[in-house]
Amino acid sequence: MSALRVLHLYRPRLPSTRAQSIQVLNTCHALAVAGCEVTLLADAPRDNMPQSELPTVAQVLSYYALPPHPNLILKLSPTSQPGPQGFWFRKHALWWWWRASRDTTRPAVILARAKRYVDEYSVLPWGPPVVLEAHEVDSELAQEAREDPAPLRALEERLLKECAGLVTNCDGTMRLLERAHPGALPENRAVVYNATASSRVRDWRPGPEPVVGYLGSLRSFKGLLTLVRAAPMLPEDVRIELLGGSAEEIAALQPLPPNLLTPGDQPYASVPDRVARWRCAVVALDDNLFGRWLCNPLKLWDYRAVGLPLVLPDLPTLREVMDDGLSFWYTPGDADSLAEAIERALIDGPDQRGRRRHLRSWADRAQELLPVLERAARGPG
Repeated sequence: MSALRVLHLYRPRLPSTRAQSIQVLNTCHALAVAGCEVTLLADAPRDNMPQSELPTVAQVLSYYALPPHPNLILKLSPTSQPGPQGFWFRKHALWWWWRASRDTTRPAVILARAKRYVDEYSVLPWGPPVVLEAHEVDSELAQEAREDPAPLRALEERLLKECAGLVTNCDGTMRLLERAHPGALPENRAVVYNATASSRVRDWRPGPEPVVGYLGSLRSFKGLLTLVRAAPMLPEDVRIELLGGSAEEIAALQPLPPNLLTPGDQPYASVPDRVARWRCAVVALDDNLFGRWLCNPLKLWDYRAVGLPLVLPDLPTLREVMDDGLSFWYTPGDADSLAEAIERALIDGPDQRGRRRHLRSWADRAQELLPVLERAARGPG
């Protein structure tokens, strides 16, 4: 099927180093390169920022090292005020829906990551079909947090029955949805992992000092406290660098041992060069619902594009993509086990140089998404 028209129903903040923003924009760009006409509506980088500081489309694409493409229709909110910004988003989403509904010459489909927007869209009497992209199972997360899961479970059930396709970020998310909603999932579904950009490929050239790196947000449910506890157990010359995280997230990890450094968020384009200087990298996750069932870390694909040794928690979400015999595994939540895995990676990792690098590109991801989108656009039969 050619000339498929796609609306990505989400509101990423652009530009931003948040994984959601990176994944959504790069996926849209790759679908555009693959021949789809893709529309993406994006919020300002932060609320209430000065009007003069709002980015242009050219600046956003340059931030992510993406060339302009005629098939990518990227629209940025002209305001950063939360209320008007939401109104602008809904107005443009409805305008796309109206035009797509009236144009019968080209097939159209909505790719949606936000369930509440799908719920709003589903009240319309007609329109293009929806493919739901699920990176979480909200009812299960509510239950883990000892909250009432019933309203979220009802929403999930309704949307799963109404959508024309389903994509999940990992096999665990798909299996959890199947367990929570037996019989409700559409037949048209697929597991499609995250990816990274070919521009982020680097040669692994570790620096003279033994630096262990972590990239991404520092939210507590991601297992960072285990890394904090493991840091003092490492040899005196080993430093751990936490690249990313907000000031609030860093403050929540205090007190930090002296060999654990927090340079904070870094410019997106500079990250691969810094990662390539690390001796090894850590994916820190706990054995909770997120770590065991729901995650396919974006950072994992950045690490693999460099090919440096990886220290990973022994969880199904990582085993399904990394059981290659080259990773250094630790028991999630066990600081002693993590420290031992880091030391093994520092000693044995260089012997595996050149055997780890793997590029999974956004173009690869787009090619896996396309059959689900095209099948949804064709309709039943």
